[in-house]
Amino acid sequence: MTNAVYTMTVRALAGVVSERAAETMVRSVLREQNLLPETVSAQDMQRLLSGPLLSRLSAVMPAARARQELRTLSGQMAERYPKAPTLFVESGPQATWDDPQETDLWTDLGLGADDFEFDDPEYAAGLSGRSYDLNSTLDQDTLIQTLGRLTGVQGVMVCRASGEVLRVRAVRDANGLAGVVAASAMLFQKRSLRLLSADLGGQTVCVCPLGEHCVAVIANSQANVGRLLVELQQIRVAA
Repeated sequence: MTNAVYTMTVRALAGVVSERAAETMVRSVLREQNLLPETVSAQDMQRLLSGPLLSRLSAVMPAARARQELRTLSGQMAERYPKAPTLFVESGPQATWDDPQETDLWTDLGLGADDFEFDDPEYAAGLSGRSYDLNSTLDQDTLIQTLGRLTGVQGVMVCRASGEVLRVRAVRDANGLAGVVAASAMLFQKRSLRLLSADLGGQTVCVCPLGEHCVAVIANSQANVGRLLVELQQIRVAA
């Protein structure tokens, strides 16, 4: 028998999509996260509301409305379950690229191997993180939105190890970033590296290899690069 957290979530979603669609959506996300309708906790559901469920609902309605609907539900759940606070940020855009004021283009970066600062291979060893299926567009979008919430992040790109771009969100055209990723992929093939970063003078590019894929992030001077590197180190690829 499903529990109260599951029922509350499905009933709320049934107000914006059909009841059948709501139940299918929630059950699919729970299954992907190895959770059950009978035992899912409020803490687990809060994480799903601000991540996978937000991505799913944004695919069937405007992202702003999807976010507002789930933010409301998340707030109601936090009131009912005080030990499970909402994970939605109440002020500011979900990610920097949601701000329409940014209009400039990326410049030609022109980077080579000597421009990169390579990290200590043992940096942040032992940290655990979420797993993402980077062959799934849903998980690609979830990862991009998660990284995009970090202060100062201007763009996130998911690529194949060859440098082929699969998914990208950025405040500016990302052609320059794609070139950096392609160059980085070649460096990863030649050296045993966990990630690398390049200081562009006011901007920093970080690239992390993830098996057959890699993730690139570009951030401005307001970013905490140390935290950004830790977040990249925590990413795990789903088996």
